[in-house]
Amino acid sequence: MKDFFSTYWLYIRVFFRGRVEYRLSFILGLLSNFYCYFITFATYWVLISGIGNVAGWNFSELSVLYGLSLLTYAIAGTLIWYTGYHMGDLVQSGKLDVFLMRPIGVLRQLIFQRFGDTFIGQIIVTIVFLVTAFSKLSNHLNGCKIIYLILSIIGGVLIQVASMIIVGSLSFFIVKSTEIGDIFYYDMRDMTQYPIEIFPKVIQYILTFVCPWAFINYYPSLLLLDKVSSRYEFILGIIAPLIGVIMLLLSLLIFNYGLKKYSGVGN
Repeated sequence: MKDFFSTYWLYIRVFFRGRVEYRLSFILGLLSNFYCYFITFATYWVLISGIGNVAGWNFSELSVLYGLSLLTYAIAGTLIWYTGYHMGDLVQSGKLDVFLMRPIGVLRQLIFQRFGDTFIGQIIVTIVFLVTAFSKLSNHLNGCKIIYLILSIIGGVLIQVASMIIVGSLSFFIVKSTEIGDIFYYDMRDMTQYPIEIFPKVIQYILTFVCPWAFINYYPSLLLLDKVSSRYEFILGIIAPLIGVIMLLLSLLIFNYGLKKYSGVGN
């Protein structure tokens, strides 16, 4: 594991040295990404300001909810989105065969293949809004909650990474895994930008036990913002970081199973 992180850090340094050669392009791309998600948050603010709150959640509280989802997605995206989520492109083109010929794990190679620098703008703008939100909600934070916040972010990143790996691994069995991913990963996960209590019970159940996106931000936010109303919500909030570990292990099992079934494209 130590070798992995040291190698990955070296890779990032080399990657950014290459980006410096086209500094203006890199900066413009970063600013464009920052602007896009800044406008998203601004639109969010206009919407909430017009209706006051959503199910008792004000803008600062909703910023925490949305921010945790976007931050964990962006961090995971820097690691595996380009190559993991879109693994189907490698499978269909036969380029994955090259990864199998090298004396290093395929998943590690996928991570080293492309650093998702386009997600940096999302990370920056989300941190800005999260810090602003928590500064207005400082009465909800203490030492234990700060530790829990860090663990929740790590758990959320693991869920996001695991989900990207699972979507990519489906390409071992079907032609277009991203089409399924767009529905179950993007469309359903976007529901957690709002408190899931506004949705019917069946949707809440799906977002908790089928596609566990609510563990990324909703249940952690209940604990962080003192909005827990039952022992059930408290338990789900406590185990949220653990769900990330479970999801990652599950995704690795699916990936390794699919890889064993993969026989190449024959060219």
